[in-house]
Amino acid sequence: MPGLRRRPFLRTLLAGPLGVALAGCSGDTGDTSDEQASATGSPTDGRSESPSAGWSPPPSSDRSASPPGSPAATASPTPSATPGPIHAPGPTPTGTPTRTPTEAPTPTPTGTPTPTGTPTPTGTPTPTATPTPGPLARTAREFVASLAAGEFDRAHDRFTDDYAVQVSATRLERYWLGLTAQHGAFERVAGVEHATREGGETAVVTAACAEGQGPVELGVDGDAVSGLWFPATDSPPAYADRSAFTERELTVAADGCSLPATLSMPAERDDQGAAVPGAVLVHGSGPSDRDQTIGPNEPFRDLAWGLASRGVAVLRYEKRTAQCDVPFSEWDIDTVVVEDAVRALATLRDVEGVRADATAVVGHSLGGTCTPRILSRDEAAAGGAMLAANARPITDVSVDQVRHYFRVVDGISALERQRIDRLQRAFDRLRAGAFPADRVIEGFPVSWWTSLLDYDQVGTAGSVSAPLFLAQGGRDFQVRADADFTRWRTALSDRPDTRFAEYPALSHLFHPGSAPSLRQEYVFHDNVAESLVTDLADWIHATVA
Repeated sequence: MPGLRRRPFLRTLLAGPLGVALAGCSGDTGDTSDEQASATGSPTDGRSESPSAGWSPPPSSDRSASPPGSPAATASPTPSATPGPIHAPGPTPTGTPTRTPTEAPTPTPTGTPTPTGTPTPTGTPTPTATPTPGPLARTAREFVASLAAGEFDRAHDRFTDDYAVQVSATRLERYWLGLTAQHGAFERVAGVEHATREGGETAVVTAACAEGQGPVELGVDGDAVSGLWFPATDSPPAYADRSAFTERELTVAADGCSLPATLSMPAERDDQGAAVPGAVLVHGSGPSDRDQTIGPNEPFRDLAWGLASRGVAVLRYEKRTAQCDVPFSEWDIDTVVVEDAVRALATLRDVEGVRADATAVVGHSLGGTCTPRILSRDEAAAGGAMLAANARPITDVSVDQVRHYFRVVDGISALERQRIDRLQRAFDRLRAGAFPADRVIEGFPVSWWTSLLDYDQVGTAGSVSAPLFLAQGGRDFQVRADADFTRWRTALSDRPDTRFAEYPALSHLFHPGSAPSLRQEYVFHDNVAESLVTDLADWIHATVA
């Protein structure tokens, strides 16, 4: 059967955890019309099960929003849903938008939103030759004022007829909540600038929020809004000292698939030239690149640079499902995750200047869940960090994610309850062995799901001897602190060399923000919190090294 690498799979959790949930955190995903979700599985062989129509995972890894009317990009395996048109992820931008100020900033009404974020760039707007302050800026301000006041139906009424069909008021609300989740409560419009996109005039509104600013770009047709983008650009974390480390390319020689990798190596050692400890970063679900790019975010780049700035060599590599075509027959957690991580550890230990007796696994989401299994296969590993790892069965986590998606805006409707129930019934049949191994459920073959369900991550964590560091964001909706992290704490409370760290304000990507977290938050840029990076580096130096 053909592989999954280039299929438009959606991610839901596992970028966070697995399956439906399994794809959430590591890569891109598309968005879905809340009213018209597809009930068909991923387009593989016509035998897929997709009971969770209406759910699509976190946004795409593309750095720009797609122009009005273009379908949003999708990418990685997991729940099936049909990408819808809005301007959050889409084609990679060809440049940074340049804009011409049109008028002095003036405050606008604050509203009720809560999330935060830094939208992803959409195209490459070029400055207009002669700015015209008046109607364009006024329409843009009034539209953002409606969003800030929580008047999403009123904002939606400003869309042109064509655009209103493509983007619902509910969907509009989700993106605004994503922005405020990432940047904090909206405070005022800090400015309006003119730009052009694809020959049309646009207005770029800078929304000043409690914890940062986010641009909102509008295509305007008279008094109507004909397009909406959330431009965003990636920026390295302030805590990364680029003079403190060097980088070079390596290759992880995995079975049947060479995985390009990047080594971040501390530049200075002590007076004796002592070797440094090292860490291998292991992705969440889906075909992730080495930076685990999600929208405009690169959490593995942040971790690598932050740790290397603090004296830890870090190896990050392209995931097998991103680099090579993987037939369904080979889809299980050992082939896709564990065995490649073990090879990456061996590659890191061969690097001159890295202590072979002080290498650790740092897994995020699915990678964190699989960390105990990796440690059980590589006794030379000196420790394992489990970031946002699910302790519950992946099917429970996946259903929970879908429930959160529906509940976060206006509660769960009767139709949405039916969708959740269909997903639950499909998983019940999966656990009962009612599907053949090559059947596709929520974008993944049954063999993948069963390999996860057969794996006892909690029991394995209790049986390995290497030190463990478990970290959890309190705002994480993909892997829950009250359900998963609590279970880890209880099960491993008497285990020696085990550290637990919870960060109340952080999300599944360990970005700071405001509750509630939701997948649209990933459209906006932020960096992994310095508090996690510092704690992880300290743990590696104190425990692993």
